[in-house]
Amino acid sequence: MKKFKYIIYSLLGVLGLASCDLTGNINDIKPEYVLDESTLIRDGKSAELALRGVYQQWRDKGLTLILPNMCFLSGSITGGGIETTPFINNDVRPETNNIAAYYVSLYRIVNYANTVMEQLEAGKAVGLDSLRRVEMMGECKFHRAMANFFLLRAYGQFYDETSLYGIVLVKKHMQETKAVPRSSVADVYKLINEDLDDAIKMAPEYVQNHYSVSRVTAKTLKAKVLLYQKEYKKAADLASEILEEAGEFSYVMEINYADIYKNGCFSSEVLFAPYTFGLIERLTLNVNGISPGVYLRKVADDFVAGKGDMLTGEGFDSRYVATFIKTSGPNNNGKYPNNDYVDNTISNTCFYLRLGEVYLIHAEAAIRGYQDYAGARTSLKAITDRAGYDENYVNTISDGDLLETVRKHKLIELVEENYEDWFDLVRYYKEGDLNITDVKPTVTSDTKLILPIPQTALAGNNLLEQNPL
Repeated sequence: MKKFKYIIYSLLGVLGLASCDLTGNINDIKPEYVLDESTLIRDGKSAELALRGVYQQWRDKGLTLILPNMCFLSGSITGGGIETTPFINNDVRPETNNIAAYYVSLYRIVNYANTVMEQLEAGKAVGLDSLRRVEMMGECKFHRAMANFFLLRAYGQFYDETSLYGIVLVKKHMQETKAVPRSSVADVYKLINEDLDDAIKMAPEYVQNHYSVSRVTAKTLKAKVLLYQKEYKKAADLASEILEEAGEFSYVMEINYADIYKNGCFSSEVLFAPYTFGLIERLTLNVNGISPGVYLRKVADDFVAGKGDMLTGEGFDSRYVATFIKTSGPNNNGKYPNNDYVDNTISNTCFYLRLGEVYLIHAEAAIRGYQDYAGARTSLKAITDRAGYDENYVNTISDGDLLETVRKHKLIELVEENYEDWFDLVRYYKEGDLNITDVKPTVTSDTKLILPIPQTALAGNNLLEQNPL
């Protein structure tokens, strides 16, 4: 039988990515749950299995192994290992293997989500309940939107909607080699928002397990996208709506910050994280040899009275302590505390979206969009109260300092999770709120704000234009 193929617009030749465990022709790269194309979806059971294949892609090594490197860009953490120096020095080159693996993994999600949607639309799932079919379409729309968003903010000038440097959009499952140019940033955001609007209407209203996509999950990603688009009033309004309804759909902040990570994908705070459990369904991480950067250490120290002690954690923000100091387990890392090599146990996951971030999205957007400092303080207080700050702490922050304080708390809250520390630096810099070289001196020009298009992608698509280098 003809193999089910995942051909990505921008990687159309042979991939030389042996170091990333992506060897051979891209036609042979397929997720764990893929069946032959002719029989991928036949009924309700096979449709659910195919959808699981889309979810499974968020555990791919191309996505997980780049995690510390993306944090090296901002200087929030530092460490050693393969291909770390270009990220630490903000001098990533097109031939860097990690960025090619990341690029491939995200386009694989797009292409697989397209395939599942097309077969559902074609009525291949015989006997599948019509409501469930709509829900599954909504879930696929979410996955495509998030993958495209991740691609745009990594490889496109996401901060400028007038820019032509967007990404290649793949709207249908690709079965043949085809050269295609990049779309503009505005057109990419347009498709992302259309997909999210559909997901908000179509995805399951309630999910028992937080590693599955719901309408609240889709709303959360939408609020985040709106923040990146500088649609601050809309972002604030949607974030406020999410915070009001989250509890109704069982999304609840963990009382103890460290419990988010101990509970992994089962945490009540998770809005979307890959399912991980035991030896088989786990993800591969590269977080052993990392330590906090100088800037992060200073922020965590400045927030607390007294000089920070790296041995005891005294004088540091409690979240910093939980992440870097009072840690144990195989990774010696508080955000990845579980042993992934023991069967029938909770494994570490990647926290792509969680409720704590929604409070911080609202706080920033409320300030930028409405000058609503009181509302921003209320949202920030939910974060700082859990971190052990005095209940009156947020009221001691002046209006003029509040926006930057929100960014710094977001840095400590989310460091090592979803690279927001780097993208926040870029966004705040582009809004004129900070001098990026004061935080990361190696960001010497705007050409360093996004990653280059991988050389392997350029080699296979003669219509694909490289980012300014």
